[in-house]
Amino acid sequence: MGANASHRARMATELNALLDHFIDGDDISLAAAGRLEMLLDDTFPDDEIVQDLVSDLARYRPGGGDFLLDADEMHLRLRRLRDHLQRYAT
Repeated sequence: MGANASHRARMATELNALLDHFIDGDDISLAAAGRLEMLLDDTFPDDEIVQDLVSDLARYRPGGGDFLLDADEMHLRLRRLRDHLQRYAT
């Protein structure tokens, strides 16, 4: 496996773990959301659905607020995103 493929594999593993932990409610921190935002943006720069979610992650706060997304809403959006990302696995 080349260096690029190895790097992508590590990023995919980390991305899947972060998604699972967030969706399961194990880690809904701003740090986790920020890391997801960065990994998704770097890994899928040309995927419009992913880029919409990157924007959503930038508006995430665990408790929500005016013009912000709360943990429940982000949970739903990340579940839909995980389903969308399955197309890259095949």
